[in-house]
Amino acid sequence: MARSWLDGVRARIRLRACDQVGDGAVVTGAPLVRNLGRIEIGRDFRFSSSPVRSQLVTGVGGALEIGDRVRIAHGAAVAAHARVQIGDDARIGPFAMILDTDFHEAGDHGRAPEPRPIRIGAGARIGARVTILPGALIGDGATVLAGSVVSAAIAPGAVAGGVPAREIRDGDAIGRPDEQDLDGIPEIVRRTFGLAAAPPADSAPHEVEGWDSLGTLNLLLSLEESFGVAIDPSEMLAVTCVADLRGVVERAQTAVSRHD
Repeated sequence: MARSWLDGVRARIRLRACDQVGDGAVVTGAPLVRNLGRIEIGRDFRFSSSPVRSQLVTGVGGALEIGDRVRIAHGAAVAAHARVQIGDDARIGPFAMILDTDFHEAGDHGRAPEPRPIRIGAGARIGARVTILPGALIGDGATVLAGSVVSAAIAPGAVAGGVPAREIRDGDAIGRPDEQDLDGIPEIVRRTFGLAAAPPADSAPHEVEGWDSLGTLNLLLSLEESFGVAIDPSEMLAVTCVADLRGVVERAQTAVSRHD
């Protein structure tokens, strides 16, 4: 109870520049929040700014609207100079960039282009290091794979990837980040939680410092970034020890390979 109360106080302080923040917000680290327009955030927001700082920025007249139960990982940046909408239950991976303006036109650094609104639908999943450009529309339940650049529309429920991102269908092949050796998963766990040493394979989540509900989300995002896959959150909830993570990643790789 005390921790929940403190989480709420900390979130209110760190999001104090926002116009509206729903109940249950949790913020880790110290994000940059610069609001010259309007920022509205729904209930049960989770916002990570550790180990790398995240940013929420609006320009004059800009609007950033974030729905309920949205998760934004560390190193992410969202800038709204017109309007950016992020729907309920959306998940934004580490180092994602969501920008509704190019800030200047090519060859003319003194002339700002017209911003174009961005919409990310309810339940959408945005992978690590994804860049979402002005005018992009990502449908409800869509998944954008790690490292992709979105500049147009992604259909609801679609899996998209590449530069530029496009829907992946049977027989398609897209470039993906080089995959790490699965034997390196304990080291990913170590880095995610800042441990002195990689945990043994039979270590249960409750035995690994930092592996709580929010830690599970951060670990999921770290695995997605490292292996260039999209992981079903229910898979992470079923993990009983570090060794189980190998199967989680293998199943995610198999799901992606069906589109290759």
